[in-house]
Amino acid sequence: MPVAEVAADVARAGDSKVGQAAAQWGLRRGGRAVYWGVLAPLAARLPAPLAYRVGCAWGDLTYRMWPDRGSQLEYLRSLRRLLGDDVIPDDVERLMREFCRYRACEVIDVMRLHGRAESLRSLVEIRGQEHLEAALEKGRGAILCSAHLGSYLSVFSLLHAGGFPLTNLGRWDWNYHDAVSPAERRFWDVVYSRRVLRHRQRPNIEPGHGQVQVAVQAAAALRANELLMICSDAAPIPADRDRTVEAPFLGGRARLLPGVVGLAELTGAPILMAFSYRLEDYRHQVLEISPPVSLEGGTEAAFQRCVSAMDAAIKAHPRDWYFWFQQDDLVQLGLLPEAETESTAARPGS
Repeated sequence: MPVAEVAADVARAGDSKVGQAAAQWGLRRGGRAVYWGVLAPLAARLPAPLAYRVGCAWGDLTYRMWPDRGSQLEYLRSLRRLLGDDVIPDDVERLMREFCRYRACEVIDVMRLHGRAESLRSLVEIRGQEHLEAALEKGRGAILCSAHLGSYLSVFSLLHAGGFPLTNLGRWDWNYHDAVSPAERRFWDVVYSRRVLRHRQRPNIEPGHGQVQVAVQAAAALRANELLMICSDAAPIPADRDRTVEAPFLGGRARLLPGVVGLAELTGAPILMAFSYRLEDYRHQVLEISPPVSLEGGTEAAFQRCVSAMDAAIKAHPRDWYFWFQQDDLVQLGLLPEAETESTAARPGS
């Protein structure tokens, strides 16, 4: 089937009736508030097998209550035809169901960050920590280049809790959506970002605050021999499109910001690829940290190595990737055609 026809199928699959979508969205927001504010904090204090069983049960409920679930499954099938069979598994219904379970279990992870996060640390295997230690011995800090894969914010919190000072460079998405009210933003700050930022060396570095200011803040962290975590698969905002580079990614050509390489060239800090993913029992996870990425060949060549690593990690663990149902973000990345699509994904803790 021609790519143009498949792209049209994807766009049509993303359409929905405005009134129905608004009503369903309101119900889902209320449900997430209950889960984040009441159920998940209580469940997280149970023994791990029981806590994550609650998470899976909530994920199953989310799956059954997903607005226009049939259309979303058709959207996934169309997306699979567009991006290729090696990107999205054959069983798209299982992908969607597992996506819901994984997102719900991520909420349990966040709630288990209390204290020094020991209750989460016991469930996460960190592979490649020796690469991290070797990088910091040189005194220039290290950049952890990652993707929105797995329970990345909670898992990276374990590095800070374990004695590696770490700061995020990224956006809290609820601060950039007009549909999110001030009260909702306050809610997410209390139940989500505060729990994560307890395990950070510095406040979150927000890219929207200006390119120069961001570079100065990031360089300061690295020059203090700290870790800086950046998810380089994020969709660029319109103001940043001129600074993107196009690279092969997930069966298409994506527009991505190579800022991670620019920071490495500016500060001399090495780039280590770092990815988290969840195991089949839902509660155990793995964080893999690579040796330093080669910067030979210039910015685009070095960044392509980073993109290739993200591509491989997402293909190996597709159910862990955050953006499958963020249609607007896929458009901004260049993986979906330029069209008016209504994002069907949930905000934090779907």
